[in-house]
Amino acid sequence: MQIDIGEKYAITGDARQYVLNERKVKGEKAGENAGDDYLQPVGFYQSIPGVVAALIGLSARLSDVQSLQAMEQHINRVALQCEKAFNNVDEASN
Repeated sequence: MQIDIGEKYAITGDARQYVLNERKVKGEKAGENAGDDYLQPVGFYQSIPGVVAALIGLSARLSDVQSLQAMEQHINRVALQCEKAFNNVDEASN
């Protein structure tokens, strides 16, 4: 399972956990894999609500918002990205 959340994050999972991953690009200047994307784990969670809450919290902490109103807007944007990603998964599985 892999659910892409925007361009920067992806949620993966197995039978025991969900993993919040940050999308990275290999920085090798030469070699076969230079420039390839990979997922770097950020955290491990037992539930979808847990991984979504962690993503929202992480994104909010890394943002440069300067007011509570801007923080609310930022959180709503991330929540909408998650909702859109989960809706795309539902549509693809039908």
